[in-house]
Amino acid sequence: MPLIKIISDKEIPDSFFSPRRGEVPAETVGKIISDVRSRGDKALHEYSEQFDKYNPTEFEIKKEIVEECEQRLKNKNPELYSALCLSRDLGIKFALKQKECFTDFEEEISPGLFTGQKNIPVEKAGLYIPAGRFPLFSSVIMCTSPAKAAGVKEIIMCTPPKKNPEEIFTADTSIIAAAGICGVDRLFAVGGAQAVAAMAYGTETIPKVNVIAGPGNKFVTAAKKTVYGDVGIDIPAGPSEVLIISDGSGKPEWVAADMLAQAEHDIASQAVLITTDRDFAEKTAAALEKILEDKLPADSAARQSIPANGFIIIADSLNSAAEIAGKKAPEHLELALNPGEERDRLVSSLTNYGSLFIGHKSAEVLGDYAAGLNHTLPTAGTAAFTGGLSVRHFIKTVTTLRCGEKTNENLSGWKASLAAAETLALSEGLTGHALAAGIRKTGE
Repeated sequence: MPLIKIISDKEIPDSFFSPRRGEVPAETVGKIISDVRSRGDKALHEYSEQFDKYNPTEFEIKKEIVEECEQRLKNKNPELYSALCLSRDLGIKFALKQKECFTDFEEEISPGLFTGQKNIPVEKAGLYIPAGRFPLFSSVIMCTSPAKAAGVKEIIMCTPPKKNPEEIFTADTSIIAAAGICGVDRLFAVGGAQAVAAMAYGTETIPKVNVIAGPGNKFVTAAKKTVYGDVGIDIPAGPSEVLIISDGSGKPEWVAADMLAQAEHDIASQAVLITTDRDFAEKTAAALEKILEDKLPADSAARQSIPANGFIIIADSLNSAAEIAGKKAPEHLELALNPGEERDRLVSSLTNYGSLFIGHKSAEVLGDYAAGLNHTLPTAGTAAFTGGLSVRHFIKTVTTLRCGEKTNENLSGWKASLAAAETLALSEGLTGHALAAGIRKTGE
């Protein structure tokens, strides 16, 4: 019996397409948010003691400590330091390219009517970086890159407190160093839903921000959803997912490794292969078990997530595979296919995914770490209506209207719009609106 379920595309259970979010009741985080909002730092200290078992004297990590931590990493682990710098540089380069899509303009759409838009970065961005069993220092890069490229004036970051042998370090040292490498303006050792509340409403120590972004557990996600409206948020996160489409032309070991790369995130993660080749399916299942046994640690989350949530699906055709992928709307979608018309057609037709990886060499792990792409992506089917974290989350696109004022300028469009506005306002029973339009019709 293989570790992972192998089924046909006719046997896919309805639950396969159901969102997997791990919802937390609103009241669970609601009390924390209300408490932090009303009592500020005092509440933060209490929750740090309760949830993190460590309550630092000061939440803010001073700049000199950040600089020291960064220098230590550079001296002790230059390979990791260089990798972080490369990832940062590629992330910024990609995010700056994204920003080019956000153009300002003013256009005369009718004589005398000049409409436009401006793209304005938010003033303060709040970033949350988890630091549990696997501190995600790579997420520092993924969150800061689009914020920096957008032109955010001040970047605030929160990460859970962590007691170190040296008391000067009150959070994970890799995250502190990454914050220095990425130019974070202010860093705080505060975690969980309480950190989200602090950034959303401000405390004596932590400033209120305009947008909160970054990954986190289900409590952090629930907190972000609760404060949305008072601040902006990026996207609600759920368990990680990868879906791979293959015709059997690739290497089973490569596909198995990519599946395990996502499966090890969490016991709720999901790794799926859809293939038209049964022999390839069986070889991949065998490779998956071998790698899991020989290469991954005994306590890897993949040992639970693969049998609980993983699937290898045998499809009648690549068209069928694409339909399943479209309905699933996965976080990561891989096309483990050789170059050609078939692959090009799928690239053009597929629309529901967080990020698409095209061809055998395009390992999803590159997107996680060092290809410029952002690894904060939509999960639980939300890729059907949104994309991943990007420059757009830190930019406000606002509109402008300017009407002609030059002597002898053609104002026919302006007058036509005033007349239409007056008619519409009267029809809706809004007399004041009609007056504001009608009083201008003569242009005097």
